[in-house]
Amino acid sequence: MLNRTRVLGTVAALAGGIAMLTGCSQGATNAPAPGSNAAVVGQQADGQQAQREQADGTQPDISTEGPCAVEDVEVTLTPQPDRPGIFLMTATNNSSQPCYVDGWGGVVPLDMTGSPIEVPSTKVDIPGEPTSTRIEPGETAFAGVKMELGDKSDPNVRVANGFNATMPNGEGTTNAKVAGADYFEYPVVSITVGSYQPAAQGVTVF
Repeated sequence: MLNRTRVLGTVAALAGGIAMLTGCSQGATNAPAPGSNAAVVGQQADGQQAQREQADGTQPDISTEGPCAVEDVEVTLTPQPDRPGIFLMTATNNSSQPCYVDGWGGVVPLDMTGSPIEVPSTKVDIPGEPTSTRIEPGETAFAGVKMELGDKSDPNVRVANGFNATMPNGEGTTNAKVAGADYFEYPVVSITVGSYQPAAQGVTVF
């Protein structure tokens, strides 16, 4: 009788232990991985943050900006060394707002009285087609200018003592300074103007 009681007690203990182990095993299998909910929430938050950053960092459409007007820019003609009649033309935004340059500028020679001199003028795709360029205050757009120069002694050639400039998609003119020269004389026969670009590379390759 005593042996039978001990056997029954041992069987009951083993059954209880098996039940506990089974319960623990099922609990470990069905439980979510530690930190899994936090990871999902974190990924969602990161994605939303990335979308916000992408939206905030999107460059504005330059078409929403106004074209650079002549009163907003300073135009300078810089003679190129050892290349008579070739100039680098720069238009620097002197206003407090960004604007865009898209197209060709114009150069108008002036006589000593400040009156315009009529000469043939051509616009060319050098170094390529115009590039729509948004320029912030203080930034610059670039173009090349080629002037065919004649002989000052030729009565059919008029001498330019100054220049005005026009801007793409704008009206009016502004003074175009010649860099490094307080006084100059250019016997201009014709003018060729290249397209405005965001960088100076290649713009004077005539």
